[in-house]
Amino acid sequence: MSALAAIYADSSEFAYTTDKDSGLFSGSIAVEVDTSVCESLVNAATRVDSGIEAIDWSSVKYLPPIQLSFSLPAPYPLVDAPQISLSCCWLSAEALECIAERMTEIWHIEQGMCVLDSYVSMLRYDLLTMDTIKIDTAAVQDVVAYNASRRRELFELQTFTCLICMEQQSGKHCVELACSHVHCVECLRGYWSMLIDEGSVWLVQCPIPGCQVSKADDLSRVLSPEQVQRYTMLSDQRRVDMDSSHFAWCPREGCGKWGARDTTNNKLCICTCGYAFCVCCRRVWHGTSYCAIDSRIKVMEEYRRALEDGVGLAELERQYGKDVLEGMLEKEEAEGESEKFIAAMSQACPTCSVRIVKAYGCNHMKCTQCNTHFCYICGARIGLSDPLGHFRLAGTACYMMLLEGVLGDQEPVAEADPLDENLPF
Repeated sequence: MSALAAIYADSSEFAYTTDKDSGLFSGSIAVEVDTSVCESLVNAATRVDSGIEAIDWSSVKYLPPIQLSFSLPAPYPLVDAPQISLSCCWLSAEALECIAERMTEIWHIEQGMCVLDSYVSMLRYDLLTMDTIKIDTAAVQDVVAYNASRRRELFELQTFTCLICMEQQSGKHCVELACSHVHCVECLRGYWSMLIDEGSVWLVQCPIPGCQVSKADDLSRVLSPEQVQRYTMLSDQRRVDMDSSHFAWCPREGCGKWGARDTTNNKLCICTCGYAFCVCCRRVWHGTSYCAIDSRIKVMEEYRRALEDGVGLAELERQYGKDVLEGMLEKEEAEGESEKFIAAMSQACPTCSVRIVKAYGCNHMKCTQCNTHFCYICGARIGLSDPLGHFRLAGTACYMMLLEGVLGDQEPVAEADPLDENLPF
């Protein structure tokens, strides 16, 4: 016992008690399997049982410890073997029985010696020599949770250089992202919070240039629940705005949620709140036979033809009302003028079709929705490998036009007053 107590002096893995009456020892040892053995067991488990492949095993290096409980009889170690019992969440009863049999074999070989250390060594390094040893799939969640806890525990004992502030920080104050880059929590929280406050959620990722890995669990470890909620809301909003062919916002007042468009009927959309609506007329779902938008377009086409040739004009005005038709025509013309103005004063992103207005600067633009680089003059995409090459193509409308309009964006310089020439300074 003194030897084992010295080995585990600074660890909670070993504990024992002494019976006051008999003076016999009993206790337990939590044996952690060696990482190389863990890796082999994990690889074997994923090969044999495809049902656990949904779990990310790439980072599993630590398995929950095997609990070895023992009681030492009076004749130990000269005559009797220690009485043992084994328990482990990821080992089956059959596997534990196999291990117990192996321990009996060790006792017969080393009888007369203190075999507890040999038992521990076998549990730590030699499990692969037994064919029945494998991870019980029922304990997958326990394995993943322990691995994460153990990795974090060892991580906090180390010191790292924050890749943002370049200062030495204890692991307790750092976070390791899914890309394996380490940053101090304070720096990363400040950086991500700024981006979320500004609405630039697509930039919430590892700040190392060229690294774009970010996962939801990384956010929850760094940001407050309110910031994570805002990030999720803005990300959903951006996804719906960028992919209107598959998603649409709910028109019901006060909802503010979105739904996926039906795959069989593209006009039908069902919001996550349960409201079914038409994405064209923005009204409750009316079936496939009628749509107010389609009907309005048809009526306006007939009214325009009737205004030109006079045929059927009186019948249309009697059916719908002259004032109603004139109001619809006026609204349609106003909408058409608005569309023309927007088209003339902006350029559509070639990827997500969001209209971009250039306030200042050159004609190399970057979409704020999807980060696509494009030419403001012609709307073509610009490759990042040679962004200026687009403006060097002779014979095109954009040739040497990178800075076209830059001077026009600046405020005109005030003309000098002739009287100022007579001033002494």
